[in-house]
Amino acid sequence: MPVPVPAGHGAGFQLAPRSTAVGHASAIGRLRCAPRLGARVLAHVELFAAGRVVPIPPGIGVAPPLVRRGAYVSGGRCSYPIRTTEPTGLLELDSDVHLSLGDLFAIWGQPLSRTRLAAFRTTARAPVRAYLDGRRWRRDPRTMPLSAGAVVVLEVGRYLPPHARYSFPRAQ
Repeated sequence: MPVPVPAGHGAGFQLAPRSTAVGHASAIGRLRCAPRLGARVLAHVELFAAGRVVPIPPGIGVAPPLVRRGAYVSGGRCSYPIRTTEPTGLLELDSDVHLSLGDLFAIWGQPLSRTRLAAFRTTARAPVRAYLDGRRWRRDPRTMPLSAGAVVVLEVGRYLPPHARYSFPRAQ
């Protein structure tokens, strides 16, 4: 049974939803901002640092001006093949694009490496721990594939047992 983990407080835990490139709807590597959404699939990402949740904001991969409904983002000028519309870690992925965790962090404008998870740094002796569907990912976390139903957990600092499943919402 999962144990509730509180959200962290402070600057490292309050991450902006977009990079300067997304703010300008610029290309990010091979990824482009498009006004129409193709078929999409869902994946889920959770981040932990120092035994606390690092919230994943809505609006990652959505160029302003954003259309909001409370904490949710329902649209914008255009969106990238990876986007978040709610503050739950649920990712919407274009189904016809091969995507990786590195693509998410590039669009988000946050660093990710073996020793860096957003605002948090670690060492090669205690690297970022990455899990895909509950199994340890021992390669560079940026290379982890994102696909339909993927459950990703990244953590630095205190170990929290990763989970292998997530209850995805039904398609609408």
